[in-house]
Amino acid sequence: MSEQEGVIEEVSNELVSDEIPLPNEEQLELAERIIMRLNPPSRTAISKMIHTKAKTVGGIFAGYAVFWWLTVLQVDNDSSYSSIFFGPGFVTITILAPCLIFMGSLLSDFSRELGQLFPGLVSGIMFVLAVLYTFEPAIRGIMDDLSTNDSIWMTFRLAVLCTTVWWAAKLLIDAWLLGWVKALMESYPDLDFSGPNGESNFSEEVEYATED
Repeated sequence: MSEQEGVIEEVSNELVSDEIPLPNEEQLELAERIIMRLNPPSRTAISKMIHTKAKTVGGIFAGYAVFWWLTVLQVDNDSSYSSIFFGPGFVTITILAPCLIFMGSLLSDFSRELGQLFPGLVSGIMFVLAVLYTFEPAIRGIMDDLSTNDSIWMTFRLAVLCTTVWWAAKLLIDAWLLGWVKALMESYPDLDFSGPNGESNFSEEVEYATED
């Protein structure tokens, strides 16, 4: 009977291990990189960081929409202006350049976290195009193709829009990555993310444990 009980116990352990697989090494390495870069003070602080970043992104996008509506749609723009890079007009560029910055930020972080080559190359192209669209009016103003005041005003608006979207994209990506780490921790509560010296990356939790 003891041998049969031992066989039954081994089979049950195998079934449990099959039903609840452990995360693979790539997932663990990605989670450790995210934690080391964003440096959450504790496991419980991750939810607060996600909420804070998401709320900030919402406010940034609201301000972006108001700024675009007031400074682009409500202003008489030179309809004859067209970029030498594929010919879009100014209003189109105010949408295209921030979109390039947003997508470039997504691909750049994707390439950095996962170590992928192609997304990084594409993000570099997108960033260069966005910079060209942004500073093209100022350069053409210097070359007397446009009036100085109009060219500076156009470049200023594009710079504000692109910078705002870049900031929002970075916060949004960080919030999404923290959400992924949070979901991984909830699926595997026993995971321990330690630094290079074997110390836990969640310093506050260690202090709380010693105080209790």
